[in-house]
Formats: sequence, C-alpha cells, structure tokens
Amino acid sequence: MENHYERVVVTGIGIASPLGCDVATFWKRLTEGKSGIVALPDEDYGGMTSRIGALVNGFEEEAQFNSKDRRRMSRASRLALVAAEPAFEQAGLTPELIAGFDRGVILGSSIGGFACSDYAFRDYYLHGKGSALVIPNSMNYSPAANISIRFGFKGPVLSVEAACASSAHSIGYGFTMIRNGLAEIVVTGGADSPFSPAVVNSWCSMKALSTRNDTPATASRPFSADRDGMVLGEGAGLIVLESETSARRRGATILCEVKGYGSTGDSFHITRPTPEGPAEAMRMAMRDAGLESTDIDYINAHATATHQNDKNETKAIKMVFGRRAYDIPVVGNKSALGHSIGASGALELISCILTLCHQVIPPTINYTTPDPECDLDYVVDGMRRAKVENILSNSFAFGGSNGALIIGKYH
Repeated sequence: MENHYERVVVTGIGIASPLGCDVATFWKRLTEGKSGIVALPDEDYGGMTSRIGALVNGFEEEAQFNSKDRRRMSRASRLALVAAEPAFEQAGLTPELIAGFDRGVILGSSIGGFACSDYAFRDYYLHGKGSALVIPNSMNYSPAANISIRFGFKGPVLSVEAACASSAHSIGYGFTMIRNGLAEIVVTGGADSPFSPAVVNSWCSMKALSTRNDTPATASRPFSADRDGMVLGEGAGLIVLESETSARRRGATILCEVKGYGSTGDSFHITRPTPEGPAEAMRMAMRDAGLESTDIDYINAHATATHQNDKNETKAIKMVFGRRAYDIPVVGNKSALGHSIGASGALELISCILTLCHQVIPPTINYTTPDPECDLDYVVDGMRRAKVENILSNSFAFGGSNGALIIGKYH
C-alpha cells in the first residue's frame, strides 16, 4: 500500500525580536540593515568581558503581563506568548479550531530555564530563600506548556532541546508529524533568553563572545575576517504549520510550503564543528524535498560570527553545492539579531518566509574585511531583490547537532 504524505504549509507567523515585536517592523528594520544589539545594564554585567546583547524590543512587559504572570513564567515563556497571538490571528486559529487532539505545540528552547533559575539559586545560596516556582519556571519546556494552557491546545505538547539548533529541529519535527498524518496543525518555532549574570559570565569564560563593548551595533560580524565572536540575543519566533488539506478546507491564506528537513550529528567534539555533518544535513533536506542543488536560490546561514563556525559552514556549503556555491546568496541574520540560542532557527526561518513573500533578501550587516576562507556571496551591500523560489536555512549546535530546513513558494 502506497503511503500518502500531506503537504505542509505555513499559515501564520509571530515574532518577539530585538528588531521589534510585530512582523512588519521586524522586516522593515532587518531589510534596512538595522541592528538590535545594545549595551547590557552595568549593574548586572559591568565587570564582564562581553557587556552587549540583543534584547527584545517593542513590548511593554508590565502592561502585557500582570505581577502574578511575571512570577509564574520565565522570560522565554512570556516572549513565546507575545509572539503567539499575532501568529494565531494571522492563521485564523479560533478556540474552536484549536480544540482537538491533532493540534499540537512543539517549541525549541535551550538556555532560558538556566537564566530564569539563576536568580533563585543566588537567593538560596546567599540568603537561604527558596521558591516553589523555580521548578516550573526553569523547565525549557515551559514556553510550549504555557502556550498550550493559555490557548487550549490538547495535542502533542513538547520541547526539543538541541542547543542552538533547538527550534530548527522543533520545526522539522512538527513538519514530519503533519506530513505523516500524526497532526493537522502544529504551532512550532522557539523561544529563549540567556540573560542572567551567571549564564552570560559562563559564555564569557568560554571566550566565545564579542568584546566590542563600545560599538554594540557593529559587534556581530559574520564571515568578516575581523569577527571576534558571537553576541548573545533573545527572542521568540512562532510558526503555524498546517496540512495543505486543512488550510485549503478552511480557506486560510498560505504563506509558503515547508518542503524538507535534514538532521545529522557530527560525532566529533562538544564545541568544535566539522563540515561533514552540516553538509549531510543540507543534502538530506534537499533529498527530503525532492530538490536538486540547482533548485536552491538562497541560503540563510547559521553564521554565528565565530572564527570556527563561519569558515566551517562556508566549507560545508561548498561541499554540497560545488562551484555553484559562489552563485547562491548567503545571509547571516545574527549580525542584526544576535544569537538567541534555542530561538535563533525560528527567527531566521521567519525571515526566510518573509523573503519568499516579498522577494527581498536582507543583508548581512557589519561585514568589513574579506576572509580568504569565507569567500561566498554574503549579501553585504544592503538588501537585494531577487527571484527566490526555494530557501535553505541552516542551524548548527554545540555537541554537533545539525538541522537544515527547506521552504518554498506555495503553488
């Protein structure tokens, strides 16, 4: 008996980002080459080697969440809820439509729980104080759980944690569930926030962060020879995935189609990457989508602005695409958004969805100096209008977890 696979489409997107908390503002600032990276407050981060970060901009937390909610939810959970409402509104998800056990929530989150619990542990060790809220708040599963509870999703509710590739894998799992008939609607993406003194200081100890503290907006420099490390960020990106059958039946506006997903492991080192794993994830996504390398019109790169990642990703792209690698536009959104760890893949895939909608590729900002080992077309001279049919989006993580997603225009 031949298997029947559902086509999977996107019917809604929502965002909480350093460039704004509505999609239109986010897209305008991203394509204009604006940066969301700012100085962190001196009272918490003043003595650290890296004192900059990309903080979510554009919502009044106290106006949107009462004191009880702020105590009972992590920052990552609150950001997820900020992104959820506009995504659901765009998709037309009513309470009646959400009801049902084939509507699920799968979100990526990686470090928000640690940042949330940092302050509670400090109170315990210094003052002997404890709180029953620490456990539910510090679960990286909390953003998914809070969306399920707030809006009434009764299908699968879970979190995928794979460090910086968490939300890419979450989207991939949601896509796979719908395609195989295990769910009809899945709210997916990611939400994360790494900002607490102990967490940021640990990143500083790894010497992985940029120390351009005097010029935050230009600190993250993917693929540029003078890059000196990533900049931590926070955010949430929510994507409503739906079977084509469901979307067409109810007359929903379809933004794009999710076509393929690839997932591999480097099996090499906890913090150092290899090109073979990322390359195979890209190939796997193309095979899954039924596409050839000539069908990819744009690559949204993981592009952390670290010395190792950027040259490793460039090499992996060349391994997959050969000489054609030099003809494909490549963009690193983290130059503007910082690195929001478990949420980064979702924020970046939303930018890819908007590229398909508007046929505009946003720039990689802050590129100043060519690197012989990073010699592709990184779209560094402002936004570019282009005919884009299929986009490959990469997310790679410590521990060697690699995720690649392909989206395309819906026909």
